[in-house]
Amino acid sequence: MKKIIYLILIPLLFISCKNNVEVSPKYSNFENDLERKNLFGNVKDYSQYRAIFKVNNGSTEKAALSIKEMFTKKGALKKTEYFDTFGKLQQSVGNFYNSNDEKTKNISISEMPYHKMVTLIKRDTIHKLIYQNVTYNDTINIMFIHRFEKTDRIVEQLEIKNNDTIIKKYQYNYDKNNNLIKETQIEKDNKSIKEYTYDKKGNVIKLISGDEWLKFKTITEYDSKNRIVKKTFYTISSDLKEHLDNKTEYDNHFNEINKKIFQDGKLNKELKNKYEFDEKGNWIKKTVFLKEVFANSNKFVPIYVETRKIKYWN
Repeated sequence: MKKIIYLILIPLLFISCKNNVEVSPKYSNFENDLERKNLFGNVKDYSQYRAIFKVNNGSTEKAALSIKEMFTKKGALKKTEYFDTFGKLQQSVGNFYNSNDEKTKNISISEMPYHKMVTLIKRDTIHKLIYQNVTYNDTINIMFIHRFEKTDRIVEQLEIKNNDTIIKKYQYNYDKNNNLIKETQIEKDNKSIKEYTYDKKGNVIKLISGDEWLKFKTITEYDSKNRIVKKTFYTISSDLKEHLDNKTEYDNHFNEINKKIFQDGKLNKELKNKYEFDEKGNWIKKTVFLKEVFANSNKFVPIYVETRKIKYWN
């Protein structure tokens, strides 16, 4: 009997260890696309599937492929494929790089309706310029010229189409600790801003972005290890009134675990996510539950499950 119990405990302990892998999510200053997409380890590719729960019987429909992404050995995104609810390809986006791992071309193809966009990218490192030549369906052509400052932040963008030029300028303000506290984008008479507030540890705790008619505010909370645990989102209307949109809580891997959605200041619905992880700390199964507060429901009901098949370079 003891042997049977021992054999049962081994896989349970193995699953528990896998679900508690220590990872270090990044929220800015990403070194590659894997960090930007909150993927851990040297991911080669992953395929993500979704299966909808059937009403009343607790089973799911057949899982359909929803997204597939491939990466280079250095973590750059090589290709993304998007699929509809039946697993049929809807859009593919491919990125191409030179020997220095700099992106030189992007090709985006949508199937329904069909359109193709090709972007050619050239860099002038001496003058800190990036040229992007965008072609839509082999006919419409737009040239973008981006100029950067010493900190590699963009300061000007020229958009040239049919001999017309649209100029966007960017301005930055920093605090005494060299933290960015204000970013201003100016296009003709239009101006939009991003304003950042930091805590004593240098974490962004408040972000306000938008223009004079509509703004958005995000309040971010951290734990003792500087990991994001909660974000609260507001819309600020032109009369400066704040409207609560949602409150989202995160696990240690920066995956959403709870989201409360509000309407007219009242809780409308609540979502909860349950995860299973692999040995690298990436989730491989996510089950989503919904509570429809607006319908006076006090019960979470499973609505869909997503699974990921992940391959690694090593």
